[in-house]
Amino acid sequence: MTSICFVSETGRSERPINDPSVRYRCYHPAEVLVGQGNFVSVYSAAQFYKDPNFDYDVYVFHRPNKARGNFLPILRQLRGAGKTLIADYDDLIFGDEGMALQSSAAKNGTLTPERAIAAFASNLAGLREFDKVSVSTSPLAQRVQQSNPDADVHVVPNIIPPSVLSIHGELATYLAPRPSTAIGYFAGTKSHDRDFPVVADALHRVLMENPDFTLMVIGPVAVPPALAALPNVSTAPVVNFLRLPGLMTLCSTVIAPLEMSDFNACKSRVKFLEAALSGCRLLASPIPDMRSFESESLELMESLDDWYEALSTPVKPGGYPRAEENFEFLRSASHVDGLTTFWSEA
Repeated sequence: MTSICFVSETGRSERPINDPSVRYRCYHPAEVLVGQGNFVSVYSAAQFYKDPNFDYDVYVFHRPNKARGNFLPILRQLRGAGKTLIADYDDLIFGDEGMALQSSAAKNGTLTPERAIAAFASNLAGLREFDKVSVSTSPLAQRVQQSNPDADVHVVPNIIPPSVLSIHGELATYLAPRPSTAIGYFAGTKSHDRDFPVVADALHRVLMENPDFTLMVIGPVAVPPALAALPNVSTAPVVNFLRLPGLMTLCSTVIAPLEMSDFNACKSRVKFLEAALSGCRLLASPIPDMRSFESESLELMESLDDWYEALSTPVKPGGYPRAEENFEFLRSASHVDGLTTFWSEA
């Protein structure tokens, strides 16, 4: 048995499980590791650095930040005790000024340019303290290697954990009947305000031409007023993640538009995982992690015309034809082999 401690730099310090990034990078792999007979805990960084525990074999630092109080002394103590230390990333949150200003936080005004630059610099300094790094995508691995050339970097893709797959497998959520002309957009955070315009004009045209089509937008994203005013468009606040698959069964198609940038090029295919769990067709921007998934189970939109044509074509009656295939992919991919390699080889 190996003991593993996940430490996440999250704003949800009291309830880190409410942070989608922490769920995918800490809680989901933790569940798999526990299922393999290991002992695993998840801390927020605020909790851990205030009252550190030095008794684990492996420490996975999700989004480590050198500006965090006690960061260097605790790392030195853990390293001196022979612990395995791993930095983990699921977004491009480190780099120079130019990279910082490309981030969604800077573009959407969540951070001022000055604060974004400072955050990226602190994250970069944190990255350079580690010689083992796990990442969610290959493009992100390349960015890590550019910033920390001597690091041993493994790609550990995001997964849906066995407990969630078991529930929705028994319920056959992915086979639930739903309207063939229902489109959904699920934005967990406000960070997608610059992404939605990628598809907004095509959506507006499709919904104007097809009054029997519907669009449901869930989350804090800004919907253009002309689109929000249409009678076949509905909006609602973000929902608890446990409710998401059931809510998505109200849609036959879900969309994942992204502005093409170096920042978004490092993002993962989480939207495909969620669409596959709920049995939806996914229309997505062609980020590398989507493009690398060689399958007809998702459709990549290269242009506004692609978005319009795909959105105008409803899912055939009877549901998405690859729903079972996609769900089986989730089952086969529910492992963290790339992570366990770090300590099994030690």
